[in-house]
Amino acid sequence: MFRVMIVEDEMLVRLGLKNSVDWKKFDMEVVADFPDGQAAWEYYQREKPDVVITDIRMPKMDGMELIANVRGRDKSTRLVVLSCLEEFELARKAMTYGVSSYILKLTMTEEEIETVLEGVRRELLEQGGRGTSEEGRLPSQNKDLLKEQMLKDFLFYNIFSADEFESFALRHGLRLSPVRLVACLMEVDRYPRLKEKFRDEHGHLIKMTLLNILNEIVAVHKRGEAFHIDETRYAIVLSFEDMHSEQAIVQETRGLLLHVQEVIRTYFNGSVSFGISGIQNGYKSLPKLYAEASRALEHKFLSGPGQLHDGRGAPDPTPARETLSALRAAPALRALLSPMKQKEYDHYMDSFDGALGEDRKSIEILLFQFVQWVSTNVYDDNQNELTLLVSVTDKLENSDNLPDMLEQTLIYLSDIAEKARSQLNMSGEITKALQYIKRHYTENISLQSVADHVGLSLSYLSNLFKKELQISFVDYLNRYRIERAKELLIGTQLKSYDIAVQVGFSPEYTYFSKVFKKVTGLNPNEYRKQWVAGARGDA
Repeated sequence: MFRVMIVEDEMLVRLGLKNSVDWKKFDMEVVADFPDGQAAWEYYQREKPDVVITDIRMPKMDGMELIANVRGRDKSTRLVVLSCLEEFELARKAMTYGVSSYILKLTMTEEEIETVLEGVRRELLEQGGRGTSEEGRLPSQNKDLLKEQMLKDFLFYNIFSADEFESFALRHGLRLSPVRLVACLMEVDRYPRLKEKFRDEHGHLIKMTLLNILNEIVAVHKRGEAFHIDETRYAIVLSFEDMHSEQAIVQETRGLLLHVQEVIRTYFNGSVSFGISGIQNGYKSLPKLYAEASRALEHKFLSGPGQLHDGRGAPDPTPARETLSALRAAPALRALLSPMKQKEYDHYMDSFDGALGEDRKSIEILLFQFVQWVSTNVYDDNQNELTLLVSVTDKLENSDNLPDMLEQTLIYLSDIAEKARSQLNMSGEITKALQYIKRHYTENISLQSVADHVGLSLSYLSNLFKKELQISFVDYLNRYRIERAKELLIGTQLKSYDIAVQVGFSPEYTYFSKVFKKVTGLNPNEYRKQWVAGARGDA
């Protein structure tokens, strides 16, 4: 029997774990349990148990120190962490010590605990030279990676045939059969916010947690397998050998996916969206089913996050239209526009209405052009707006659906309207200077020529720029020209060096490119490729 030590300062959790598990089922027995890391470490040095299940935050010696001490003494002891969501930072550090798995206290169920223990048992068997179990199954730490690679090689690269995939599924005991298959593609909504919330820069713990949740739920429903696809997407493949009614299969599938959504909403305060395929027989149909699920998931862009999409019919544009109506009104912003500019604003709104039935790339380009237009016509007199513009374009790039993008744009319009109202306190001299720059930026203007126009000395005007705008004249002029250059890069087919001359830079293209990259982080051609070519994934 493998010997297990439990270390947990919360008595109810410790005793509940000790007494609720059928340890013999996993060839294990609990030989000791302790409320603090110091007592556990003293016992470990004497008895060296095979498995240590430990909390992170404990008195006398915390779990991190205990884990480090165990790993310093022995590499073969299997470690499992008991963790809370707010301990993600510590749990991430613990993973560097070769922890086998972890269990979230708030979500731990009998099925989850048994899944973890079975994985630990297989690791111990392999370490003991007995290899894998009689079914030829892999240790759990490798199984998910192998499943993922096999599925990707089969779905995307045609490296394996349907027969080879079936052989793999049988050999490793996957909960699948080739009868009445359904593919579901899950996308984590607002993923950058989730990483920021849990300070999980590389997403490793989020991935592990989501896979644990998905595997537990498909195990509870007794069908299917979950696979990691990429940073934000996971596939769930279900088979319904025991069901013949298409309606029953659809209901069972939706019930399972709603279960996933509920768990993620409860414990992550987040949401996921799903694309769902039709029903077909044979593993050879899986690539087609996956493609169907992927196309169905595209409906999320218009309909918004947190929904199930089966691909039938057109996506629901209602959430996008509701936010667009708020954008169209935007009273605080409209108050700053001349009647002519209001007509141009309405033209953009009409263009959005017509674009909702077009492809995603066209909508994204139109939205970015609108944001640029606003920055030009509403509030380009202050360099602080440039910071606002960078902020909103970053948020638009990180948004995965149109309702969120329009909401971020609405917030942006409110912010710049507020900033614009604060500019009423700007001195008349600076106002006059900025108006001159806007009219003559295409020419070879200098601080002296602007000072002559305003009627101030060169040094006095230079100090005014730094005092009121917190930026030098040259930096302001260059930034203004770059904003105009960005519009031409997006809205025309002009060559970059022609654009440089049109916005007032010298014919020496190298200087324009250098300034452009300093302001935007990209050279002009990279910028055009990112926004005009619409290569969102490349961006």
